Amino acid sequence: MGFWERTWQERADVVTLAYGPTSPPDTVISFSWTDDPLRCPGACALRFPPIHESRYPIRHRRDDWLYLTMGLSQPLDKEQVENEKTAGKSYSAYGIEFAFVVPTEESWPSEALYYFMTYMTEGEEIQWGDRFPFRFYRTNNGDLAVQTGNPSTVSPVGSIRAVLFWPFLFPDWEFLTSTGKFMILVATGITEREWEAAKRTTTAHLLLLFCRAGVGQRTLPERQCLFADARWSREWADVERMSPEDCEREIESGIGRWHLVEA
Repeated sequence: MGFWERTWQERADVVTLAYGPTSPPDTVISFSWTDDPLRCPGACALRFPPIHESRYPIRHRRDDWLYLTMGLSQPLDKEQVENEKTAGKSYSAYGIEFAFVVPTEESWPSEALYYFMTYMTEGEEIQWGDRFPFRFYRTNNGDLAVQTGNPSTVSPVGSIRAVLFWPFLFPDWEFLTSTGKFMILVATGITEREWEAAKRTTTAHLLLLFCRAGVGQRTLPERQCLFADARWSREWADVERMSPEDCEREIESGIGRWHLVEA
């Protein structure tokens, strides 16, 4: 087994150990780019169904479906790893993989993940705390689809107008392999009013409101804006007065429960 195959398998092993088998087992959703077939060799999305807590192997309960990219953290060859380590990098390749957390099995998350991988491999830097234009629409046959970036060329459905990127609030959110570390960045759908609130304060303020409201990191295409509910508008007044550091501390203290349905 060559370097690329061995390190790819190593990456696949650590995520399946943490998140369980894919659905269907040992199956991926393959990605490709006709204009540049080698831009991200092996790129794909993995589809993980909910799992129960277990001791052997050690796995944490997860009540939602997890859609995850594979490929952004995969180096092309041994020379790339050596050059990155010489430069002082501790993360492998791009150092991240993107994800969506959704309550039911869907087709649109893998489509959206393909777009995010395309942006990254074309030079767009998507980092922790970034907000990115994002909307849902219906295709001619009625299927739910997504459009990313600007300008919008579709008639959007629902209120989601962007996604926020933030680390997976799960005990297993960062992984270490022989080529370096990589983290899982979850994209969470937000409305226009929520986006404006995050710009007036910080991403951490809005994320804390999501956690307190039970949305957590889930993207719900038909979710109503939290500010349309008087309860969460009052809660926002409390969150808004907090410092970003206090917001982050409360978010971090809830890792292990924010991702549960009853949280």
